[in-house]
Amino acid sequence: MSEFNRSSELSHILKLQEEAHDGRADLKADMWDRRVKNWKQNFWNQNLKKGKAMDRIMETADYLRVNGVLGPDTDVVDIGCGPGRFVSEFASTARRVVGIDISTRTIEYAQLFTREQGRDNTRFLVRDFCSMDLEAEGLYHAFDLAFSSLSPAVSGLEGLEKFMELSRSWCCMNAIVSGRHQLHERIAREVFHRDTLNSWNGRHFYTSFNTLFLTGYLPVTSYYTQTKENYRTADREFAEISGSIILPPGERTTDRIEKIYRWMAEHADEDGNLYESSEFTYGRLLWNLKGKRTQTRRSVENSH
Repeated sequence: MSEFNRSSELSHILKLQEEAHDGRADLKADMWDRRVKNWKQNFWNQNLKKGKAMDRIMETADYLRVNGVLGPDTDVVDIGCGPGRFVSEFASTARRVVGIDISTRTIEYAQLFTREQGRDNTRFLVRDFCSMDLEAEGLYHAFDLAFSSLSPAVSGLEGLEKFMELSRSWCCMNAIVSGRHQLHERIAREVFHRDTLNSWNGRHFYTSFNTLFLTGYLPVTSYYTQTKENYRTADREFAEISGSIILPPGERTTDRIEKIYRWMAEHADEDGNLYESSEFTYGRLLWNLKGKRTQTRRSVENSH
């Protein structure tokens, strides 16, 4: 591919990724604080290795171990670490693991979760990755593996470049390729007579792969499909979460969230719970910074 064609294709890919952000849930810390509010109540027991909710986390860690990326001499950072499930599992093998997330409440859960697992080689930071200064934080090229799963902070050329600045060697990113959530689909259809937002169409995975390839990296792809069944409490917090998935940002009004809550209350069982089932396919990108193809910088700069 000529330098001109590479630059043109990269510009197209970056535009696709910008379009993928339209309709995405609000990325502010308070939104994630609300989302995780009942995480301990709803998922804690499932997340303790005995439950299916840890399957994807353990499969990812096993993949990294088999490929020689995760080992006893490995320093790892997880961007958008959430309540610490990947951090905890990685810490069972790695020398140290640092988790970074924008949500204070999420980090509180992560600290509690890893402490209960006996992971004393972990550390957590409440930070906005998009604006944090890696050098000032002592994180520039401080890790053998930079990892991220479903984090909106690691997207686009700028987000990917900053993500790679954390690592001395390996990077791994998980994204949704396709997904269906029976309960959200039903609410969207019965309350608003529409489909859910097309947020799980694989565009983030597709554009991230192509951005990396067009800037000279050689990402390896792999996939994992997970089906889950669960019961969720029909409360207003869950109504807000559903609203952020079903409705575009401009329509997430108090009245519409109240409509979702009323539907949930009407369809909950005698214990106030709703049954949910889902099937998601996750794509994984793994690449080595030292394996970058020789390429002039001009084609990348021209795409900005």
